[in-house]
Amino acid sequence: MNLCLLFDSDGTLVDSEGLCNQALAQIFAEYDVTLSVPDLIRDYRGGQLSDIFDTLAKLHGVRLNKNTEPRYRALVQQLFQAELKAVAGIKPALQFCQQQGWPMAVVSNGPRFKVQQALELCELAEFFNDPVSGSKVFSAYDIQRFKPDPALYLHAAAALGATPEQCVVIEDSMPGVLAGLAAGMHTLFYTIHGETSPSALVTEFNDMRLLPGLLQQWQQLQQR
Repeated sequence: MNLCLLFDSDGTLVDSEGLCNQALAQIFAEYDVTLSVPDLIRDYRGGQLSDIFDTLAKLHGVRLNKNTEPRYRALVQQLFQAELKAVAGIKPALQFCQQQGWPMAVVSNGPRFKVQQALELCELAEFFNDPVSGSKVFSAYDIQRFKPDPALYLHAAAALGATPEQCVVIEDSMPGVLAGLAAGMHTLFYTIHGETSPSALVTEFNDMRLLPGLLQQWQQLQQR
């Protein structure tokens, strides 16, 4: 069986979690609220931005103005331009997957422009751009369904002509892992933040150099 690989973006392909949460802390500093970047990464990684804003605003008793999200997006873009890097070991892993002929896509809770910018800055866009059918980036904003809802993963699989059983989800956050599980897809959890899997069906790993071997093992199991 040919695998179809569905990658999260932030924290899985690009090392952006620290930068995104640095921008979040800067936004709330403008309201005289001090937030810890490590705590934000721990508590809100992989979530929907509007929900994060709402939760933090209520928690700290502030009223965010209508320019908060555009201001946040601009800060993230600036930080990406200055500091964004690919996740260690991901480019050789993607090269291996490409050599195997496995279809690959990015499936993200982030907006499409943010994902595309990140991929281009880290020189990963080539792995998710088909010369015939175009970009293989799927954003929750396009269908207004956000992880942990499985709808985005199911939407991406259908667009790629794959069944859930053919798909492997690669995620670094709990909302994404839960979405992959709920979609009925084999889910790999890139655990570098001290979390443990919510299910024995999830495979944990902490080094992207291990990804090619894990995918080969799964393919072999499916072919038996």
